[in-house]
Amino acid sequence: MSTDFFTSQDNARKQTGRLVFFFVTGVIATMVSLWAVLAFALSTRIGAQAWSDPRIAIGVFLGVGGVVTVVTLFKLSQLSQGGEKIAQMLGGRRIPPTTFDPGERQLLNIVEEMSIASGVPVPPVYVMEDRSINAFAAGPDPSRSVIGVTRGLMDNLSRDEIQGVIAHEYSHIFHGDTRINARTTAVIAGIMAVGIIGWVMFRHIGPTVARSSGRGKNNPGPAIGLGVIVLGLAIWGIGSLGMLFGRLIQAAISRQREFLADAAAVQYTRNPDGIAGALAKIRDHYSGRLESPAASELNHFLFATSLNTLFATHPPIDERIKRLSAMGAVKTAAADAATGAPAPRPRAARADASQRMPQTAGLAAVGLAGTLEPETIALAHDWVGRLPRELTSAAHRADGARAICYLIARDPDASADADALVASTDPDAAAAYRSLAELVARQSSVGQLALADLAAPALADLGRPGYSRFRATLGQVMRSDKRIDLREWALTKSLERHVERRFVEGPSPAHSTIAEMEQQACIVLAIIAVTQHDASVNADAYRRGVAHLGLQRMTLPSASELTLDSLNEAVRRLSKCRYIERERLLEACALTAMADGTATDTEVLVVRSVADALDVPVPALTAS
Repeated sequence: MSTDFFTSQDNARKQTGRLVFFFVTGVIATMVSLWAVLAFALSTRIGAQAWSDPRIAIGVFLGVGGVVTVVTLFKLSQLSQGGEKIAQMLGGRRIPPTTFDPGERQLLNIVEEMSIASGVPVPPVYVMEDRSINAFAAGPDPSRSVIGVTRGLMDNLSRDEIQGVIAHEYSHIFHGDTRINARTTAVIAGIMAVGIIGWVMFRHIGPTVARSSGRGKNNPGPAIGLGVIVLGLAIWGIGSLGMLFGRLIQAAISRQREFLADAAAVQYTRNPDGIAGALAKIRDHYSGRLESPAASELNHFLFATSLNTLFATHPPIDERIKRLSAMGAVKTAAADAATGAPAPRPRAARADASQRMPQTAGLAAVGLAGTLEPETIALAHDWVGRLPRELTSAAHRADGARAICYLIARDPDASADADALVASTDPDAAAAYRSLAELVARQSSVGQLALADLAAPALADLGRPGYSRFRATLGQVMRSDKRIDLREWALTKSLERHVERRFVEGPSPAHSTIAEMEQQACIVLAIIAVTQHDASVNADAYRRGVAHLGLQRMTLPSASELTLDSLNEAVRRLSKCRYIERERLLEACALTAMADGTATDTEVLVVRSVADALDVPVPALTAS
């Protein structure tokens, strides 16, 4: 199984403890230093009692603690809104899904293919009009992440090199690095706040007070201004200690993760020359320095460091290229050898997907959760390339995206009511709805869900009010045939994860276990067991899944318990489980679906929809 994703998601939450340690250490050091300076200054006037006066310590601790806490919480609230905020701070412009710019279109195609291949919602893509070569991924979770690149990256890298860089950024998304980076930024802002206040007092407030208090022999303005300047200088000097801790946090958190993301990019694409070539171009021909005022604060988000300092957040590019050459980056190693750089000996090749994953097709999709493989990328590339142009174009437009979802929910055997509903309720989408009906119907149920994933960014662009109107109409279309089937349920779970989570602030808590939710797990397994299986296999299929989870309820629940409402409630509660528990549940789902030795499209659809409900990215097309 692909345990990297599940363990990384849980570890990303635990990483907060390490940040808290650095944070508290930096704040305490700042408090103690400022208290010592104030106590020393006051002791020259009131004597040694200044050192033992608790009011001084309490005042300093409350003042510093209040400033740091307010700034940290404000920044954390700001960044928890989604990756768009980071993109805007770096000067990014959103690339519209309908763009005709060749470079932007190629970049969006790469991102869409990787999202379809991994099951991660297609992220908004931003471009920064900067000649350097750089990129970033940002967002509190995979459903609310964005990817950004510089214009220099699009103009100067080949498709393989761009794909390598984007694969590196997807690794950060998979492994929770984007969440850690956002929290790191908030912690750094809080720790550095005291020093910034001191600098403002020293550089601006003090001189302003000294100049603006009028003239006269008894004018206290200059003396007050000088006092503010001296106090500001002292606070700024002490706050520099906080700045030091802030930079240490950036460096400590980021460096090793960059090596891991480079290695993951090679694993995902099996083309080490792609990402190595991008790094070589940054080293030899172009700069990675981003001309943005926020680059220093957000340096740990970037693909390549924008600063060359003692506390650099990225390993040296030469070291990164050496490691990639050891993984098989032939072109870059040859170029370095030609210029006198030693070519490292290649390491043994990694085990490929067939060696790492279970051999059954039904388990393969779950085994690929939270990762990428060259085969799934190639499959997504081929699938997108074979889509009729009308469907691809429609998926990128708001009216076409809505029409596609209506058509997926439409029952071909009872379509008159649905057709009338769309025509009267959403006339803007009605024309696309009529023209695309046959093309959508030709797609398999798995392919239709992948098409909905492709349309998700256009639906998210509707905003909350527009999207709410669309969902109301979609609900009417689903109910027009007097039933909600598993295909329609799968569409709602896909929309919830790929679109609606972008409108929700903050990830849901994840601390429960399967043992605490035995009833809900059994309902999910039972519904998969009775889907598309012969009655003689149902009980055995159900027991297989239950046994894998170590649960005791071996008797298949009654039909009255197995409704879509109960399934909805079950997956809602199970989404509170830790990620490692979600992995076990998805394994049990796949084993249940494969009880008769095969996995139908409907069974795979249900398993993937459970994964969507649990916020686990599973490839859309492995069963096609």
